[in-house]
Amino acid sequence: MSSEKVSIFFTGATGYIGGSILQRLLSRPDRENFEITALVRKADIAKRLEAEFGVKTVVGSLQDLDMLAALSENAHVVIQLADCDDVDALKAILSGLKARHEKTGDLPLLIHTSGTGVITDDARGAYLSSKIYSDLDLASIEALPPTAIHRPVDLLIVEADTAGYVRTHIILPSIVFGIATGPLFDAGIANPHTVFFPLLVRAALRAGYVGVLGTGAPIWNCVHVDDQADMYVQMLDTLLHSPEKVSHGREGYFFGENGELVTGEIVGAIAKALFALGRISSPEPVQQTLEESGKLYGSEMIVRFFFANSRSKAERARREFGWAPKHTAKDFYEGIGPEVETLFKKEEAKK
Repeated sequence: MSSEKVSIFFTGATGYIGGSILQRLLSRPDRENFEITALVRKADIAKRLEAEFGVKTVVGSLQDLDMLAALSENAHVVIQLADCDDVDALKAILSGLKARHEKTGDLPLLIHTSGTGVITDDARGAYLSSKIYSDLDLASIEALPPTAIHRPVDLLIVEADTAGYVRTHIILPSIVFGIATGPLFDAGIANPHTVFFPLLVRAALRAGYVGVLGTGAPIWNCVHVDDQADMYVQMLDTLLHSPEKVSHGREGYFFGENGELVTGEIVGAIAKALFALGRISSPEPVQQTLEESGKLYGSEMIVRFFFANSRSKAERARREFGWAPKHTAKDFYEGIGPEVETLFKKEEAKK
């Protein structure tokens, strides 16, 4: 790696995973080797991120396409953690990276966040004899339909790598769990919770019960937020020092998982936790139809997505740069009660 500072453009830096990655970079002894620019939606958060943590910020969103292109052009590394289905935003980022390559000869790096939702079936609350996808099995990944969730963006990224103006790497987390901790979260700048838990808990608090689609038998993988953030940082380090070790483009898919969960057991544990807090009428989830669950959780699409099978093996990161996640599915289940209680208290504080 050159002795020059590494320029990094970061989207989603104040989010759940993004905040965990950012504070790892900020706490390193070689922090000064990075010039980090973060796209932030809220002006007050941007000011605090600059004043308190020394991160350069630009106020904007993924809809500011010209801004996205310009910021990407100015960066050797783009770490993308915002909306993984925004085709226009991704095209803007790629156009900036292409302009950088054409003007400077630099081969920039894109680390994009997708998700294992791309491999879900349509089980609708049942267990199907679902395939377990390995990120080393390229044939199975390439056989996924181009209409699958996340797939349109993922395919554009692979095409860009093939074109030769950027090296691309797609990280696909499964269900990310755990309460994120650290200075950015303590300061209220980054979000400490996954989107997944609050949605289920808020719906249950409104309705007075927890719903489960069908038998709740489908299986998902899980990964702790700290382990997932470690994957990004380990990948970045390896790319900067030994890029030949990290697959890219067509081979550059990296699942994030370390264990399996049963969806019905997840909502069942949430029901028990809320019942113990005296907030719902039963410690058991209510079995529902797709229509009923869609009304409870706000969208039939979300319900079909969650109560599906999504099974994967994160073998590439383990093999290529020694990713070694520490938290397991047992930690997920043990953490549900405390996390539900924390979310409940936050909801009560809003009243």
